[in-house]
Amino acid sequence: MSERGSMLPFMAALIFVGLVVTGLALDAALLAATYREVAFAADVGAEAGAAELAVGAYSETPLLDPGSAEATAVRAALAARPRSGRSAVATADVGGVCLTVVDHYQPRILGAIGVASTEVTVEACAVPGRG
Repeated sequence: MSERGSMLPFMAALIFVGLVVTGLALDAALLAATYREVAFAADVGAEAGAAELAVGAYSETPLLDPGSAEATAVRAALAARPRSGRSAVATADVGGVCLTVVDHYQPRILGAIGVASTEVTVEACAVPGRG
């Protein structure tokens, strides 16, 4: 009885599993990079909004304009490493600025086998005078 070709199904399965694991590792790294970019944008926006609350280089008496601080925070967050589809929402009051930045991550490798996109959301807050 010939055993010729008996390793072919095993090798095919091994190659498939290897590709899936490699894809998972690459997509996990790209997801982490997306998270870092979104966190950076949220931090930059919150700091810019807090600076807008305390015009005058973080003076002891902040010149409060929450509307302007919110607009500045959103503008700065979307300008920091801009990506299409990224959104930002800011809230500001006397105590500081909080900013929520949302971006979508589409798996590059595992997307080919049906893994759905995920939403990356990061919130950052900053206080005038402290950051």
